Amino acid sequence: MKLNCSFQDIASALDVKSTCRNEINSVVIDSRKPSRGMDVLFFALKGPNNDGHKYISELIGEGICHFVVNKDFSIGSLTANFISVDDTTAALQKIAGWHRNRFSYPVLAITGSAGKTTVKEWLYSLLKENYNIIRSPKSYNSQVGVPLSLLEMTSSHNLAIIEAGISKPEEMERLEKIILPTYGILTNIGTSHSHNFSSKIVHTEEKYELFKNAQWFIDGAQETVHDDTPKSFKLKDKAAVHNAFLCWSFLNRFDPDRLQSYKTGFSELENLALRLEVQQGINNNIIVNDSYNSDLGGLEIALDLAASQPKKSLVLILSDIDTDQASKSEVYKKVAKITKNYGVNKIIGVGTDIVRLQKHVPSTVVVESVAEVDSNFLSSINDSCILLKGARKFHFEIIGTLLQQKHHDTVLEINLKALEHNLNIFRSKLNGTKIMCMVKAFGYGAGDLEIAKLMEQQGVEALGVAYADEGVALRRAGITLPIMVMNAEPAAFNGIIEYQLDPVIYNERILDSFIREVINYGQTAYPIHLELETGMNRLGVRYNELPDLCTQIISQPEVKVISVFSHLAVSENESEDKFSRNQIDRFQAGAEFIEQMLGYSFTKHICNSAGILRFPGAHMDMVRLGIGVYGIDPTEGQENGFENVGTLKTTITQIRTFVDTETIGYGRSGAANRGERIGIIPIGYADGLKRSLSNGNGFVLVNGKKASIVGKVCMDMTMINLSDIEC
Repeated sequence: MKLNCSFQDIASALDVKSTCRNEINSVVIDSRKPSRGMDVLFFALKGPNNDGHKYISELIGEGICHFVVNKDFSIGSLTANFISVDDTTAALQKIAGWHRNRFSYPVLAITGSAGKTTVKEWLYSLLKENYNIIRSPKSYNSQVGVPLSLLEMTSSHNLAIIEAGISKPEEMERLEKIILPTYGILTNIGTSHSHNFSSKIVHTEEKYELFKNAQWFIDGAQETVHDDTPKSFKLKDKAAVHNAFLCWSFLNRFDPDRLQSYKTGFSELENLALRLEVQQGINNNIIVNDSYNSDLGGLEIALDLAASQPKKSLVLILSDIDTDQASKSEVYKKVAKITKNYGVNKIIGVGTDIVRLQKHVPSTVVVESVAEVDSNFLSSINDSCILLKGARKFHFEIIGTLLQQKHHDTVLEINLKALEHNLNIFRSKLNGTKIMCMVKAFGYGAGDLEIAKLMEQQGVEALGVAYADEGVALRRAGITLPIMVMNAEPAAFNGIIEYQLDPVIYNERILDSFIREVINYGQTAYPIHLELETGMNRLGVRYNELPDLCTQIISQPEVKVISVFSHLAVSENESEDKFSRNQIDRFQAGAEFIEQMLGYSFTKHICNSAGILRFPGAHMDMVRLGIGVYGIDPTEGQENGFENVGTLKTTITQIRTFVDTETIGYGRSGAANRGERIGIIPIGYADGLKRSLSNGNGFVLVNGKKASIVGKVCMDMTMINLSDIEC
């Protein structure tokens, strides 16, 4: 970011008077980002999960001295330059709009329910040889992401491509005012966020609002292109074909004179890595792979992800930076500053220009091509996070292959963006209620540490695990959120106290044992949760046991109740609502009794995923979010817009066309007729594929089409019918 303006300029744009003329070059909103210095402006944003004003004193101590704050923030004796506004988010948007108006080159805005990032990245790939493009980083398309994207615009660019996404009415109007798009693309209108709009028509009209002042825009549902020139591109599915068509349509209008020259670029679109990939590497390394481009803006984003990985050191393998000849010296000076801010321990440069970096970081190792980066070269790197950041022409995929740990061809992919989307759907149903996210059983199979990190970043208030060992592992990995342990047993109390986990107490025996352990540690007021039995008939304290339990807690200063909770047994089933409401009533009565006996208040929670959706009156102080956040809708017949989080993928190891009718697999239970094509996939019941799916009871998707299972599912292989599928 290079704003090239003064603090006074920004104050004036916000209708605030200031005499401070200090130079401002970058804007930050996240106190965790390493951007520091006299030329940094911090916007203290206040959201539902965090408040940037809390970190101002700390940031002043770290060297930031320019802030935009809400008027209700007490500046007091703080020594810094402040701009006070009614709403810091609105101020950020206003500054972004002011900055966008400093440039006259065209701005393309892309919106839609799906495909925005793909179309943006594909157009960037197609156009970058002819244009110097500023584009939205990753999926920065929100009310905050769009302003941050616009603030990246500089006079060295000649085209901007900006994503815009909305989740509620009236949001697009605010984005349109600051983007002021010259051209537009509407990819499609789907169900994403549709639950926040009264109808699909209203949702569509809100999207169209973005283009009301544009010269022209492409509507993905209506666009046609008349072109007799034959084109042949290999694309994997209908969505990819649609996205490629939108790119072609835009090029046909935007740059028709070069249209034929863009054809070759289409053949490479499917190979683009559209998102940063995090992979397990050899020598206990973590690989963050961004082997697609090496622009300066993307470097900081990639380093931000790499620096968050739990490894001892950070290694950057970087190719020549994409920039013009005149800017090269300045660019590598910026690279040195960025890598220093992120604490990069080692840099390996690939190319001929990157030798300029050695002037600023003498320890940089430089080679001319990836051919010089062999396995021996990399073998000394261990227990590190390695960021691969290189332009496509340098073929960093070769380095990626050398570094990546060899895996089975069958993988379970977890989409953290989908998980974040699901979390926000549940948040939209709550009104300031705290959230505990359950990450037990390896995060429902999705990776407990990865999920816990995401939840911590998203401002979730607490985590829940089944056993103490799970909580200990999270603490060792750096998770600091409160962690509730559901099945707390005496053998685990030592670890619970050592790692500051919060046990669930469900009977007097457990309470007595835990108090004794706390006494051994010399602690007082140790936080505990009480579980009430209201109808689940699993663990929990019954109503008639409460007086004795509460009396014991009152007499023991070693423990303090921080929450009381219970489990809804059938919250997803409408026909059992009477039972669920009875549970809620019993819980409220029990919690009230405990509160009266103890003489202090505590957090109360009973709602699980289905309860959040179906019993809004029972949200209380906190809810426990489990299976729903992972994309499995626990309700019956409701359209909630959840996205699938996990995708199980494998490869086809062999395809055989049968010349005669033959039986297939164990027990000869499967059969292939003459001319049928049968594929073998390396996945079986040892990988969790149920044997009940055998003999046509289940199917897999191949290129988007159903391929039924033939014969019995084997331990590590399965046969599928590919007769009607091109592959």
